[in-house]
Amino acid sequence: MRSLINLLLVILLLTPAPGRTLHLSLVMTADGGESRISVSLGDTSRIQAVSPDISDVRIGIFTDCQYCNCKTNGIREYRLSLAKIDSCIAVFNALPLDAVFHLGDMIDHDYGSYDSILPRFHRFKAPLNLVLGNHDYMIKKIYKEGLIDHIGITQFGRRIDGGWSQDGRRIDGGCPPGAYTTVIGNWCFIVLNGDDLSFVAPQDKEQKEERNEALSDLYMHLHYNGMPWNGGIGKQQMKWLEGQLKAAQLAGQKVIVICHFPLFGKEDHVLFNGTEVFTLISRYPCVKAYFNGHYHAGNYKQKEGIHLVNFKGMVDTKQNTFGVVTLTSDSIIIKGYGREHDRKLKIR
Repeated sequence: MRSLINLLLVILLLTPAPGRTLHLSLVMTADGGESRISVSLGDTSRIQAVSPDISDVRIGIFTDCQYCNCKTNGIREYRLSLAKIDSCIAVFNALPLDAVFHLGDMIDHDYGSYDSILPRFHRFKAPLNLVLGNHDYMIKKIYKEGLIDHIGITQFGRRIDGGWSQDGRRIDGGCPPGAYTTVIGNWCFIVLNGDDLSFVAPQDKEQKEERNEALSDLYMHLHYNGMPWNGGIGKQQMKWLEGQLKAAQLAGQKVIVICHFPLFGKEDHVLFNGTEVFTLISRYPCVKAYFNGHYHAGNYKQKEGIHLVNFKGMVDTKQNTFGVVTLTSDSIIIKGYGREHDRKLKIR
């Protein structure tokens, strides 16, 4: 019965793109139990609760739900984000996912908005991994220091120190707050904290000096990514990232690096030091992709064999957007829902 209710949520809230039709089927067993739920958008987007190839890894991705109880601003439909999240939960929970990732900006600016977001996030059946975004810190100063604990990165995607944890997360000394690594099958997901150098997240003296030095260089060369809504990766985290890449390479794992901020793209919406981060990750053949949010319109680029995927922001427009990513031995397959595009990307 619960699955049927979830299916109805999908019907009501997952609006098909123009020219695509919504097809539904519910197959029941003789005793009235459910044996399969299937939903498809046209010929290409499909939900089917069946087991994937045992060697594949399947994850759900959504980003920039950016909820607040405030009126629409341009194409940002803030209040609709709760219904969109509910629809996303219904779809993801009908699938055999190994994990779910939210790529940052859970709220827009009001700390009280977390009271509406976090209980919903606990309803995902698959393990949920959170990524810090700039809007997550656009709250009163008194709440900023305890934000990582409050939103549950210590529950969903945990920073821990020393070996391997039972749930597959790599445990490393020197791991920066808000950054972590989780391993699923032969795939290693390295999550970066793009608010490490920031105008909105708490900064110590060393971080401020490093941030200001980076911005001075950007302005000197007439680059426009030194905006207050962007962020950067500090020296300590860069060192930690390289350690993670070396460990994954040695273990024969395939790597996806995840951060809220793009490395390239629309220049006023990219990481302060995106070029430096890309230079580092491109040296390691184990890196297959970089996933991010932040730029709500979305983007895709392949550079030196690495797939740079900017997922679209959920808060924009009345139509929802999220994706299911299947990782195979030779491909990254993205099944887009709503505004998100389908992609089949061959890996190097």
